[in-house]
Amino acid sequence: MKKLFIAFICTLFAMNISAQVSVEEPEFAEQTLLLTSDSQGVLLSRENATIKTKAGASLYLTGIGKVKSRLTLKGIKSTSKVTGNTGTNKIIIKAKDNDTDPNSFISIFKFEIKGKERRYQLAEAGTLSKTETNNLATIEYNASKYGQSSYLIVLNDLEPGEYGIIMGDPNNANTKNGLKVTTFSVVE
Repeated sequence: MKKLFIAFICTLFAMNISAQVSVEEPEFAEQTLLLTSDSQGVLLSRENATIKTKAGASLYLTGIGKVKSRLTLKGIKSTSKVTGNTGTNKIIIKAKDNDTDPNSFISIFKFEIKGKERRYQLAEAGTLSKTETNNLATIEYNASKYGQSSYLIVLNDLEPGEYGIIMGDPNNANTKNGLKVTTFSVVE
């Protein structure tokens, strides 16, 4: 009974968040709106990424070391900004449909700034350590269905910095948009 009550409260909370928001869904799948209020939003920019793989110097010298693969974007800032709001941020992401759990194909992460680029580590392999992929630091979020084919995603307590969103296609392998990243900045 206790579990049923908790599930009921969580459902009411998710419905309450969706009921407060009255923004139209984005026009096309894979577009993302950042809500500036419960009735307005701005379309976030999408950028082309590259994947760079680099081995540490010790790997060349001794044969022992690590190789890291990173998703990189040119420039140190996104053109889309969230100003002065590091509490709760809401975004609407349109998908082909909203029947799949968004945690299985939508990844939100914080970039590291290095030189003149933003980068996010995708994988790491070492000669004396295990290989890690796709389980590196991502941002936790709460999601609910929104409209006909979108998701309302709530992000809590984002630190100032550069963020990226990558959408996989839960229904088909979509290689064309594999290196498209939706970006935004959280500034103080």
